[in-house]
Amino acid sequence: MLMSVVTYRPLDPCDAQDLAVCQAVFREAPSFVYPTGGRPATDADVVEMFTRLPKSVSPADMHVCAIDKDGTTCGFHALLRGYPDSRTAYIALLLLIEKEQSRLLGAQALRHIESEAKSWGCTTLAGVVDSLNDRALRFWLKQGFIEEFRKPASGFMGDAIGIHKHIPN
Repeated sequence: MLMSVVTYRPLDPCDAQDLAVCQAVFREAPSFVYPTGGRPATDADVVEMFTRLPKSVSPADMHVCAIDKDGTTCGFHALLRGYPDSRTAYIALLLLIEKEQSRLLGAQALRHIESEAKSWGCTTLAGVVDSLNDRALRFWLKQGFIEEFRKPASGFMGDAIGIHKHIPN
């Protein structure tokens, strides 16, 4: 049995070609409707996701990587460096096309994210999950994340569930 080759390459969402990569991933993951109120994300929605950053985060602190498997892009992740504090890397999004979901690629991508965050001196990963996204919540909890809070949030279909995880040495 041949092993798949998974690689990660930086994307710049301000570059039209790189943004198109992210938009294509969203088109191949039409069931991911949580950040858009229950409908598949449009290309304009994807642009807004990359331009709507917390006030304390500069565009230079957002790191986006394509996830390529055997030379084909099958997902991407967006990671905010030093948010909400200097020791935390915030996972803004980890998205895989539907045919690659539930195939261990998410866990492998998380190890890459942990390595990137550690290289920045971060000791914690954090993120938020929509409470109606049961599949994603189960994934994050299985990966060792701990639920920190639940609260209503603008743009979410359900409550926002804050999660965090200490990055192992």
